[in-house]
Parts: sequence; structure tokens; C-alpha cells
Amino acid sequence: MAECPLRGEEVTDHPDRLWAWDKFVYLDEKQRAWLPLTIEIEDRLRVLLRQEDILLGNPMTPSQIGPSLLPILWQLYPDGRYRSSDSSFWRLVYHIKASIDGVEDMLLELLPDD
Repeated sequence: MAECPLRGEEVTDHPDRLWAWDKFVYLDEKQRAWLPLTIEIEDRLRVLLRQEDILLGNPMTPSQIGPSLLPILWQLYPDGRYRSSDSSFWRLVYHIKASIDGVEDMLLELLPDD
């Protein structure tokens, strides 16, 4: 993984799966909520996912969520990449836990098609 510009401890226990709960929340297998922030820099799509304790609303179906730049599901592969529900691959740029408040941030970057 690349050097992270933020201060914090590197996390090696990454979520196995992230499912879209609603338009702005993903849940992992431990029922932790991750809030996505989509970033597009120089034609590269990235998403910053921040783990937050929030009050969850009702789950939404994919048709209720509607079109999005982000997938409905990410699944961790053994090589440290995530594969999304549309079969694209995302590189895990970094996954850190802030030393002050313990908040986890994970940055994924969409890889170009081979």
C-alpha cells in the first residue's frame, strides 16, 4: 500500500465485504457503517470510506438506490484488492485508524480494465 498522507496507524484487518445499505451508507460483515466520499482526480475514480457509528435507517434495494458511480457490493480478494458487484477491481490505497479518535478511513481506487 502507498504511504498515507494522514497520521494514524495502518490497519491490516480490512472488511471482507461492504454492502450498500442505502445511498450513502455501506455495511461490513461486522455491521459497521462506512460512509463513502467519491473523489475523481485526473480521470481516476476514488472513494474514501470512513467508518462511523450512525443510526441506520431502513435498508434500500438496488433499484431504490438507483444509478451510482459506486457499486452495490465490494468483496475483498486475497491479493488485497476489492472486486465490486460490476466485476471491476479496486486497489486498496490505504486503511488507517486515527490515533486520536479511533476513526477508520479506507481509500479505494478504481483500477483500469485490463
